[in-house]
Amino acid sequence: MTRIIITGSKGRMGQALLACAAQIPKLEVVGQVDVGDDLGAVISKCDAVIDFSFHSATLGVAKLAAQNKKALVIGTTGHADAEKSAIRNLQSAIPIVWSSNYSTGVNTLFWLTRKAAEILGPGFDLEVVEMHHRLKKDAPSGTAATLLEILGDVRKLQLEQALRHGR
Repeated sequence: MTRIIITGSKGRMGQALLACAAQIPKLEVVGQVDVGDDLGAVISKCDAVIDFSFHSATLGVAKLAAQNKKALVIGTTGHADAEKSAIRNLQSAIPIVWSSNYSTGVNTLFWLTRKAAEILGPGFDLEVVEMHHRLKKDAPSGTAATLLEILGDVRKLQLEQALRHGR
């Protein structure tokens, strides 16, 4: 039995995770944490923390997980570079799995995007266009940001200089 705590448990993804976890006999949700709740009060009960909260909370969640030697899964997006770096530095203390999107279909899109950019080469323009529901809290989304990183990596671009927003 793997005991988990879900942070961001009252959000859309948190609710989806809770519903999925209830269908997996080898998972036990031992804590549901959201705004105003104290992760420190329940973290000793878990094997892993699953963070789908908000980017401003993730570093604190990661530090607490590292202090308590708990594995961490991060699905939260929208982090500043300094936050990403600080979280990555904790990977030497605990296992961290971090993705901008855990969907099989989207990860296939990531792979296809890399291959298409490699095959088509610099003679083709690159563009990422995203559209979301009106409740989306971060922009660009983690998925769009990952697509940009992939394209920048293939073309050896500095995204800060090459990126253009708007129409």
